[in-house]
Amino acid sequence: QKDPDYLKLWLDSFVSSYEQFLDVDFEKLPTRVDDIPPGISLLPDNILQVLRLQLLQCVQKMSDGLEEQQQALSLLLVKFFIILCRNLANVEEIGMCSYINHVITMTTLYIQQLKSKTKEKELADQTPIEEFVRHALAFCESLYDPYRNWRQRIAGRFLSTVEKSRQKYKPASLTVEFVPFFYQCFQESEHLKESLKCCLLHLFGAIVAGGQRNALQAVSPATMEVLMRVLADCDNWDDRNPEEVSRKAELTLKCLTEVVHILLTSSSDQRQVETSTILENYFKLLNSDHSALPNPRRCRQWESRFIALQIQMLNTITAMLDCTDRPVLQAIFLNSNCFEHLIRLLQNCKVFQGYLDRLAVSTIQALTAVMHNSPAAKEVFKERIGYAHIYEVLKSLGQPSRELLEELMNMAVEGDHMAVGILGISNVQPLLLLIQWLPELESHDLQIFISNWLRRICCINRQSRATCVNANMVIRIIETLKSHSALHCTCAENLIALLGSLGSQSMGSEELLQLIRLLRTEEPKRAHPYVVPVMRAMLAMARKQGMASALQYFNLYHSMAGIAVPSIHKWPGSAFSFNAWLCLDQDRVDPSTTSKSGKRKQLY
Repeated sequence: QKDPDYLKLWLDSFVSSYEQFLDVDFEKLPTRVDDIPPGISLLPDNILQVLRLQLLQCVQKMSDGLEEQQQALSLLLVKFFIILCRNLANVEEIGMCSYINHVITMTTLYIQQLKSKTKEKELADQTPIEEFVRHALAFCESLYDPYRNWRQRIAGRFLSTVEKSRQKYKPASLTVEFVPFFYQCFQESEHLKESLKCCLLHLFGAIVAGGQRNALQAVSPATMEVLMRVLADCDNWDDRNPEEVSRKAELTLKCLTEVVHILLTSSSDQRQVETSTILENYFKLLNSDHSALPNPRRCRQWESRFIALQIQMLNTITAMLDCTDRPVLQAIFLNSNCFEHLIRLLQNCKVFQGYLDRLAVSTIQALTAVMHNSPAAKEVFKERIGYAHIYEVLKSLGQPSRELLEELMNMAVEGDHMAVGILGISNVQPLLLLIQWLPELESHDLQIFISNWLRRICCINRQSRATCVNANMVIRIIETLKSHSALHCTCAENLIALLGSLGSQSMGSEELLQLIRLLRTEEPKRAHPYVVPVMRAMLAMARKQGMASALQYFNLYHSMAGIAVPSIHKWPGSAFSFNAWLCLDQDRVDPSTTSKSGKRKQLY
């Protein structure tokens, strides 16, 4: 305390001994080290009080400008605190002291200097200031995300609830200074380096991922305003590094995803912001009116950046919905009119020729995510939008790519369309859309590819055939076959073979009549090219394949399906019996049913 030079020497020696714990790069996973820094009880007596006074002196001298020696001391102090916090048993006590508030005060002043654009700043070396800011943010991370949950999330590793529950030490309580500090850093920050903005976003993500209590304190109207403003700024790059700006957008979207997941696990009295409010602002930004922008900004380069941001935002919707409380979040998305917003995006994107297909693919992915495994969401989409409307919107974008058509196939199976035999039909409507689109496709290769896949997926088992028949797919196929001049012969044969398979399941008199009418030609002596394949299909319908089966049956496919009987007091006697044959059809393998927590149907 009486000899500052000796104190600095001791700090230097301590930091040098544990330098491997100074992993201040948020982009890297923490390095595994066998040794840990000492506990506070093993440090010299009153060392924390002495360091607090040293830090306070640095804060008090900040207004006049710190000398080089004092700058070096303040950085050394922050490094010391980071190292101490890597012994997780120290985190709570360090967090209760006033160090963090002093560090935030100094960081705020330094960031103000870095945000200003003056000749003095351009001439001066900003490296020491930037180094202090990066270490200060890493110190905050050490306090509020001691297990580095955020870094693991960024690296693609997701911690389960069980893994999180095993984390012995809790993060320090978030200082009330954080939200004003975070908000202030992004005010008039056009001259602040993008890399430093990324560090600030990393810190916010770390606080949210570190623990629910701190997360709910950090997720406020002010911080959400900052995230939305940062996201909106990502389409205006000027002379900034495109990679850094793109990374900033990616981090902001990951922060928003983490925020949504945290809000889902909280009660309404704990939340400062509702998920619906975040989604409302999110969709407003996604569908922002680019036509209102001045012409200089609406250049080709700007369009590509704006589309890139929109695609990132659409992909984030899929990431948001990848959570344990998916049905709850799907309901919030539906109440936020997400379907209308996504369709409007497709309609508005016609302005950006050349980027339409990429945007359309991402939009279909987002729609699939919202409807995934939710019969209610599918019904809402049919009522509010309708597949006829989305077909017209997609068709207006021009000839589709294979990627777009494959995404519609993925929507139908709610998974990878190539997993035929593993995944069955979850949503039949996209299949009807694809059948209707076939004559419009100029590429015969695409016609053959789509029709061949349709034939396989629709005929995979009794359940798939029944689903397609109930959706009136037979009539849709006949309507498509009427445009035989636009269809490749192989495509037409695939559709007729599919027709035969569905007809063997069920075919009405009206459908049969339409099929026979299809074979009429204007020249009586000339046979229709479909005569032979249609006759084969009709023979296949008439032919009995395998064991005899009932033509009428109960379908107990869905998880909630069952047969309800009257309550006991309504039975006409002392007992009730029900006799039926049971058909165990080849079923699709759902990955979720093979897990430990999966469910399976049982017979009693």
